[in-house]
Amino acid sequence: MSQNNVSISKEVTAYLKRKPYVQEAIEQGIVNYSALSRKIAKDLGNISFEAVKSTLIRVANKIKKDKMNREQKIINLLKKADFSINNKVAAIHHTSSLNIESIAFSKTPSGYMYFLKEDIAEKSNFKKIDYGYAIIHIKNQKEIENTPGVAAFLLSALSSEDINVVHLMDCREDTFLVIKEYDAPLAFKTLSEALRISDKVF
Repeated sequence: MSQNNVSISKEVTAYLKRKPYVQEAIEQGIVNYSALSRKIAKDLGNISFEAVKSTLIRVANKIKKDKMNREQKIINLLKKADFSINNKVAAIHHTSSLNIESIAFSKTPSGYMYFLKEDIAEKSNFKKIDYGYAIIHIKNQKEIENTPGVAAFLLSALSSEDINVVHLMDCREDTFLVIKEYDAPLAFKTLSEALRISDKVF
């Protein structure tokens, strides 16, 4: 590879890193390489279209391969995890820590978020309590701590079914996804299918 081509390769790679939505389109296989190459060549200062396109195809293949390998690692880890759902969950937001039995809690800049069983919440003296939640608890293998992209994989699968994750807590091997209770059955089904379907794709 000539020095000029090496320079173009670095510029194209840097260009794509600055535009994650373009990388996402490449990963999904929905990119017109000729059209994208013309835009990149123009944005980078009218450099050679042919050189940009050949570089783009090579970089795109690497992007897709890296994504497949990354997702396969995530899938293999999640297949070893234990999934469970807690229904009838309430939420309490408080400015200071509380001595109350909870399923999970997190500290935020504005205070503390506690998620607990509704029957325990009803017996408390707190006036501001939100009801109608469920928690998906994922007990992972320890190696999950050093595996990037797990939360993104889970959130992407759920968002594909218009399921909103209200709160996410991730600590070492434990991941907690707080969702609306009416979404719980579909959420569990969606995550199960994401693992099975992805397994067939790879």
